[in-house]
This record gives sequence, C-alpha cells and structure tokens, in this order.
Amino acid sequence: IDGADEVNPYFQLIKGGGACHVREKLVADKANKLLIVVDETKLVTTLNQSFPLPVEVIPSAWKQVKDTIKEMKGNCILRMAEKKAGPVVTDQGNLILDVLFEGGIKNPQEVESLINNIPGVLENGLFVNLTHKVLVGKIENNLPIVFSPQKIC
Repeated sequence: IDGADEVNPYFQLIKGGGACHVREKLVADKANKLLIVVDETKLVTTLNQSFPLPVEVIPSAWKQVKDTIKEMKGNCILRMAEKKAGPVVTDQGNLILDVLFEGGIKNPQEVESLINNIPGVLENGLFVNLTHKVLVGKIENNLPIVFSPQKIC
C-alpha cells in the first residue's frame, strides 16, 4: 500500500515528490500486488502536465542528463533543498531533476525506458505496469467516501 503524486486511467503513476521513488519502485516490483491510495486531486488524464517527473541522477552527470532530456522536449530543474543550502541529496547520494515534458507524458512506458537508458540516470518516478488497484478518497456532503476506479486496459 502506497500513495502517488499522479495516477492516470491506466493506473500508471508518477511518484517521487519525496525523492524516495527508487526504493519505492524496488518494493513495488517485488510486491504481489500494489495498492495505491490517493485523493481525487491526484487523478489525471495525462501524467506530467503539472506535476514534475523526478529523475534520480548521479551528481557528476546531472548537467549532461539535463541536456539530453531537453532534447526530448523536457524542461528540467535541479531540485533544491528547502531547509538547507544546495540541492536535494537522495539516500543513495544522488541528485533529483524535476522534469516537465511539453504536453505531458502520453506514452509513460516509452518515456520510462528512454530516460532510464540515459547514462547517469539511476531511475525515474514513472511506475508503469506495477499497480493492481487504486483507492480514491474524497469528501462528499461532509462524509468521507472511498471508491475504486476501473483500470483502462
């Protein structure tokens, strides 16, 4: 059971707003079933139109990776720490690039593969073909409601 930053109708996700997506993807890959719990604000038609895709990169490669993603029509910024000077450093000692693609991500499986094949990239926050079920919570007439949307195959 985990949350997500964005979920599309195919149950493809963006995770990593907290910069832990590498570990979360390792756990999801080994899980028998992945259940995602979100509120309705996380449901989107197209991923990455407003929430950036986190890409974990080794420190010496971040500029090179940024240039390569720019060629893919992605706008990258190095994620900066809020409570200290400098960039966010992951548990693995790497940096995070936050990426927004023009028009969002229309083919998450292709983008996941393309990004992960860039030299210097450890992993990105796209979770494709890992989610089995999504539960969505919302408040309706001051009452909590939980529903499970149907996955589009």
